[in-house]
Amino acid sequence: MKHTLLTALLLAPLAALHAEETSPVQISDRAVIFKHTSTDPKDSANTSGYNLAPSITVLPDGRVMAAWFSSPSEGAESQRITQAFSSDHGRTWDEASVLQDFASKADFDPSLFVAGKETFLFFSCFDPQIDIYFRRSSDSAKTWAEPVKLNQPNHTTRANGIALSTGELLVPLHTRGTKAGGVMKSRDGGKTWTRFGAVANPEGQGGEPSIAESKSGKVHMMLRTKDGLLWRSISADKGETWSAAEKTGLTATSSASHLLCMRDGTLVLTYNPGPTPLRFPLILRISSDEGVTWSEPTVLADRPTKVGGWSICYPTLTELADGTLVAIWAQIKGSPGELYGDIHSARIVLKH
Repeated sequence: MKHTLLTALLLAPLAALHAEETSPVQISDRAVIFKHTSTDPKDSANTSGYNLAPSITVLPDGRVMAAWFSSPSEGAESQRITQAFSSDHGRTWDEASVLQDFASKADFDPSLFVAGKETFLFFSCFDPQIDIYFRRSSDSAKTWAEPVKLNQPNHTTRANGIALSTGELLVPLHTRGTKAGGVMKSRDGGKTWTRFGAVANPEGQGGEPSIAESKSGKVHMMLRTKDGLLWRSISADKGETWSAAEKTGLTATSSASHLLCMRDGTLVLTYNPGPTPLRFPLILRISSDEGVTWSEPTVLADRPTKVGGWSICYPTLTELADGTLVAIWAQIKGSPGELYGDIHSARIVLKH
C-alpha cells in the first residue's frame, strides 16, 4: 500500500507535466499588466484601486494595446480609462497611463479594435445618462481624435468590435441591465453608425454580446444571461438581422464572455462556467465547426479555493501575426471595506 501510494505521488507531477505538454492549448508568459494602488473604495485619493473590463488589440505598428477602467469603486466620478502597451507581443507591459477621462464623470467599458490603419476606442459614460462614445487614431494610438457621442442612451459597450470581410465595421452593444444585445454598424469606415438587432432569450436577457465573423461569412453573437447558460444568435447578412437567441448548451455564470474567430477559422471562446454566482475559473474552449461543437475546457485562470469575494472575469482575446493569442482579464477582490482589482494577461498557442 505504501509503495503504491509513494509511486502515485512520484508519478503525479510527471503526469501533470505530460498532460500540459500534450494539451492542444499551451499557456505561457503570464503577466500582471496593472496592479491595484489602493484597497479602500471610499478613499478620495484612490483613482486606480479597482480595475475591470479590459480590452486588447494588436495595433497597426505591431504593438499590443490594452485598455480598462480604473476607479476606487465601479461608477465613481473619478473613474477613467487606462491604457498599457506591449512591444514584445504580450510578454511584458509598459507602465500604464490615462487614455480617456471626462472630468467628474464615470468613463467605463472600453472596446478596442483595429480596421486597416485605424484604431477605434469605444466606451461608455454617465453624461448624465449613460451613452456610448468613440474615438479613433490613425497613428497606432499615439494620438486620438476627440470623442464622438453615438446617441444610444441607456446602452453600453463591452466586447471588441470587428472589421468584416466586406470592410464594414461592427461594434457590439446592449441595453443596460443584461438586456437586448445588438450591434452598431458602419459602412463608411467609421464616419457614421447605424444600430441593428435587439437579441435576448425568452426572459428578455441578452447582455454584453461578443461577436465574431466565421469563415462562412456568418456573424456569431454570444450573450450573457441570468439563467446559468450562454446563449447565441447568428446573422447571415453582416449584422443587420439576427436569428432568435438559442441555448449553446454551455453552462455559464452571469458575466461577460469573449468570442474570437482566428484567421484559420477556429472559434475561441473564453468565459466563466459557473455555477452562479462564482466568477471563476476562467476557461477557454475552441470550435472547428463554427460553434456546433466545442472542445473540452482549458483553465486559463482560477483561484486555489472556491471562496467567495473573488472574481476572475471579463476576458478578451486578440490574435498576433504568428497565430499566437494574447488574453487579458481582471482579477477582483471584494469584501466589506475592501475592494481592488488587477489586470492580468497570458499568451496562448493552439496546437492543431
